[in-house]
Amino acid sequence: MKVKVNRRTVDIFDGARVRDAVLRYLVLRKMDVKLIETAECQDAAGHSIGSDAPLKDGQTIKVKNI
Repeated sequence: MKVKVNRRTVDIFDGARVRDAVLRYLVLRKMDVKLIETAECQDAAGHSIGSDAPLKDGQTIKVKNI
């Protein structure tokens, strides 16, 4: 499935969680994966979401503090 993380589309497996998508985003951007520890995630509407929240195809995530 495809989701957007900070305006970048990432391919991720079905059943993925927010954490999986953010880790994929960090790897694609060649950033340190330890940044996941400080990341604050929001949905497209700006509501905070946890790293264990399930994802749907086409969903958008905004990540701050990375």
